[in-house]
Amino acid sequence: DPFVITRSISTYERSIISGNSKYDDYTLGKALLSKEEMLGKVLFFSVKTNCSQCHSGFNFTNYEFKNNGLYEIYSHPGRFRLTQKESDVAMFKTPSLRNVGFTSPYMHDGSITTLENVVDHYNNGGKTHTHKSELIKPLGLTSIEKKALVAFLHTLDDNELLTNPFLSE
Repeated sequence: DPFVITRSISTYERSIISGNSKYDDYTLGKALLSKEEMLGKVLFFSVKTNCSQCHSGFNFTNYEFKNNGLYEIYSHPGRFRLTQKESDVAMFKTPSLRNVGFTSPYMHDGSITTLENVVDHYNNGGKTHTHKSELIKPLGLTSIEKKALVAFLHTLDDNELLTNPFLSE
């Protein structure tokens, strides 16, 4: 029945753990990041960008619901659809950034097609919305810094996971 099927798929998906990215190897002392990737890492964890306030921990998510200023008016109600609380209108779960280079398009509705455009969205500070997180504000990143941030995000991609023969059957 649908209940068993959805629970089975969920259990299977939770068993797939990504932990062999370049960033993982870097944290274990088994790899070095390039100068560009290192600049991106520094920016990611900095007060200037605040990326790690929402994208933290092993999975690079705090699992909270936030509004990132994608729109002024949302066609999807977000978490409100479930809770019916006005404070949850246009609130969406912060996604993991693990394998973010493989998971385009981005945002809750797939409206942003590239990581470069995602970085541009945050660099511009997003649009005004009643529930927009106070962390979302113009960043003032240079083109070099934006490119470095994208390079760092790609260090979270786990190519081994994608080519694992046990997961492809």
